[in-house]
Amino acid sequence: MEFIIKENENHQLESIVNKNDKYKMNWVAPGEKWGEMFLPDGITGRIERTASTEGKITEKYIFVNNRNWEYFPQKGEIGIAVPFSDNYTAAEICMRERCHAHIRCGESQSYIAGIRMGGEKPNLGLVLKKGKIEDYSIIRNEKELSNDRGTIILNPKINNLKPGERTVIQWDLFWYDSQREFEEKLLHQEGQLLIQLEHGIYFEGEDLCFHIKADEEIWREKEIEVTLAGEKISAEKTENGNCIDYKVKMDSVSQGEQEFLIKCKEYSTSAIILVLPKIEKLAEKRCRFIVEKQQYFCSGSLLDGAFLTYDNEDKRLVYEKEYDHNGGRERVGMGALLALWLQKNKDMKVEKALQKYTEYIYRELYDENTGIVYNDAGRDNTWNRLYNYPWLAIFFMERYRLYNEVADLKNMYKIMKSYYAQDGASFYAIGIPMLESVKLLKSGGMEREAEELLRYYEIHGEMLIKNGLCYPPHEVKYEQSIVAPAVNYLFQLYELTGKILYLEEGKKQLAVLVLFNGHQPDFHMYENAVRHWDGYWFGKYKNLGDTFPHYWSSLSGVAFREYEKITGERSYGVKAENSLRGVLSMINGDGSASCAYVYPFMVNKVRCQYADPWANDQDWALYYYLKEGKNYD
Repeated sequence: MEFIIKENENHQLESIVNKNDKYKMNWVAPGEKWGEMFLPDGITGRIERTASTEGKITEKYIFVNNRNWEYFPQKGEIGIAVPFSDNYTAAEICMRERCHAHIRCGESQSYIAGIRMGGEKPNLGLVLKKGKIEDYSIIRNEKELSNDRGTIILNPKINNLKPGERTVIQWDLFWYDSQREFEEKLLHQEGQLLIQLEHGIYFEGEDLCFHIKADEEIWREKEIEVTLAGEKISAEKTENGNCIDYKVKMDSVSQGEQEFLIKCKEYSTSAIILVLPKIEKLAEKRCRFIVEKQQYFCSGSLLDGAFLTYDNEDKRLVYEKEYDHNGGRERVGMGALLALWLQKNKDMKVEKALQKYTEYIYRELYDENTGIVYNDAGRDNTWNRLYNYPWLAIFFMERYRLYNEVADLKNMYKIMKSYYAQDGASFYAIGIPMLESVKLLKSGGMEREAEELLRYYEIHGEMLIKNGLCYPPHEVKYEQSIVAPAVNYLFQLYELTGKILYLEEGKKQLAVLVLFNGHQPDFHMYENAVRHWDGYWFGKYKNLGDTFPHYWSSLSGVAFREYEKITGERSYGVKAENSLRGVLSMINGDGSASCAYVYPFMVNKVRCQYADPWANDQDWALYYYLKEGKNYD
């Protein structure tokens, strides 16, 4: 497959197109310059670019120290722009002419798997051939807010350079059809390894395992060494055809972030895994933290009893009228989590907090007569936000499961009826418990209400089928948390009705949903969806940049689990478990939490790689693991 490229006078690329692509997608983001270099004074760079007969382009970036003294590179000081067209516009354009860029900066093992958002081939891959890349940074156009991921800047790791000395970063660009083909190309690239995790996140007491795969012809005379905290780790070596497989397995790993260093002479990379407390202990710690630190008490205040954002850095509650920091909306997840946790655990202090919060809900966030859900305390509906409705319905649903009080079941029904009375069938809300709500209403003797909701749900399903992959814009023009609910609702409707049309359409949209997730050997990214705005809206430091992970990535895991239940396809069960686990790094072993991890080294020259100090809306991550995770059956 041939490349059609357009260079400017500086040998930077303004377009990369596959000759056979019927859409003629430009893989370079509009107005960007592929190969633009960011250099400190006295360091120069030039590009050499060659095309091979095998349909590859090799790019070589040569950096020279033109100073009169030795150059000591600082982290992130040198950057190379690779502006994949990863941005959101109308969904039908995204499907054909935009891509997800799955980035791996693991020193010697570095790559980008650019995959078209609609799944049609061909896709563009970048794999490092010479040198090391330790990080990536992002330059954002802040006017675009949530809709543009920004310009990807790869940050090489280079040694000190004496005056006149030079160093090289080199990679190949190539076309590929599928994730499997990308992994095959990575495996057989000269000097590269394929690292495959079984899980990115483990619970204490589980056996840990991952694989390092190497091309037999390239690596047969070499010895790969794996270490953890300075200790050599044994690996079981097997050969299968032209592939060497090193299996690393450990039956006891302490809690915390574990970086396995993988080396062979000049080659160095790592696999980064997180070990958390057992899920029961993690959930208990988090629920008690919410009760002890995140509930507000002040008689006479509108917020008396509310669960609020907590600043782990300054050790205080946060409340602002700003929508994403207020007393309602996503933060209802704290109440839903407590009601779910109490179904298997007895704790009077947690139960008392839940009752106090329920009083707050009735007083400030919910009208029991109309089913209206308010945006903030004081029954403030400055923004009548449809997203809020299913979340409060879930809260009352879990209360019903806990207490078996019919009032909670009726509230769940009223809220969903109110949602659909406001054209909710045209909206891609998050978390509608279609299957569970109908079953509970039927078992609770509310057959008429169950049938009424099912009719609403089917109208909703008809809209999802009609729209197909032409998803309407919501708070973001196109995103994973528009697609994941659609897939989940279609599968739930199939379970409710047995109509094959729902299953078939769900499978079509599932094929698009899986593309949001990467498989890099780092727990932050492994089976987590690309999202890049949540730290700005919900975090203390308000950075627009990649959030790996963000808790709504778990919605994909819920959809994968639903598909596994219907079809028995084990591969989707594995994906579901890893997706649901993947977001749990937002919950710490002591019960504290973070609303987002901002992953890039820098965003608009501000250093990142931090877990935001605010515990805000992330508890849906734990809620969905307790509902759907294999370790909490």
